[in-house]
Amino acid sequence: MNVPVNSLLMIVLAANFVAGNGTCTRPIPPAKDKYNIRYELGGGAGHYNYAPSVIQDQYGIRYAFMCENKNAFEIIDYIYLYKGIPTANGYVWQPGTEIVAPSSSGWDKIHICDPDVRRYDLTYKGEKYQWVMTYLGVDQWHNHNQIGLAISKNIEGPYIKYDQNPFIPYTDTTQWGVGQTSSIVLNDSIMRVFYSRSAKPKRSMMCMRDVDIRNLDNPIIGEEKVVPHLYPNTFFAASKNNIYAVSELWINQSKEIPTWVGNHVRFVYKPISENLHDTADRWREIAMFGPNETRFPRNHNPGFLTDDKGYMLNEEQAVIYFTVAMTGSNWLWSYDLYSATIQIPK
Repeated sequence: MNVPVNSLLMIVLAANFVAGNGTCTRPIPPAKDKYNIRYELGGGAGHYNYAPSVIQDQYGIRYAFMCENKNAFEIIDYIYLYKGIPTANGYVWQPGTEIVAPSSSGWDKIHICDPDVRRYDLTYKGEKYQWVMTYLGVDQWHNHNQIGLAISKNIEGPYIKYDQNPFIPYTDTTQWGVGQTSSIVLNDSIMRVFYSRSAKPKRSMMCMRDVDIRNLDNPIIGEEKVVPHLYPNTFFAASKNNIYAVSELWINQSKEIPTWVGNHVRFVYKPISENLHDTADRWREIAMFGPNETRFPRNHNPGFLTDDKGYMLNEEQAVIYFTVAMTGSNWLWSYDLYSATIQIPK
């Protein structure tokens, strides 16, 4: 879709010399790229990609789970997996594979999206599984999102849906609901699930629950707790010392569509010893980037690169995957995946 820089420069030079002005117009230099922002992947013309959850394994292979539409120009969300192979020239992404689809009926019959995958040993109907996916499903357009589980014996699949979904339900069909999960496996028994929740009047919040699903036939679902001072659709990760969060923000955003996704990405942390539910805002900002850095008017749905338990690969730098978008009529088909690499100060 974009004209290569070299080709664009030749067009500008040719136009100037044909006009007979005898001068060269230099292209606008790119913004200083202190966050190493780069294009990663896309589904092709008529496809969109967003809400990434990316795991790196011991071989350096990256597994990127995300939302994508199956049929070109048809707006129905499926869950896809892209594999990134490390090479001397960076990561090369293999074609995406559909791994979970909307059901033909029931709570997730319209869309399924916002996947998050973690390694967690569990038993279900007498079988052992090692991978669990939290995902958003919806049974009507625009409202009544709920959270479900799918499980697998292999990170790449196949994934089967839990037969007691929705795992975290939402009863009010007039509200957006719950979804946009990210999870951290705290130990052999507890997985902490973070998610967005709508609440009246017309506001949203970040919440969390600790769950024990080692025996998925008899899960233990902890009470819901609010995580204040963060925007909805925040993705979490942890390290030995800190808890990290990345969110999308709306800052002096234009009124062109899409107005429902943000234009900036904000990366914050707090020491893991501090209370997540503190009424005082103690989140420390590490970085924030937006149109000046990415050259796109919308930057949204960010998620961290983590290990298979939801932990940062190290405490020196973070890789954030996010989706960009144009404004105007082509907004949805411009949803491609980009990344930023950010140094974490000591």
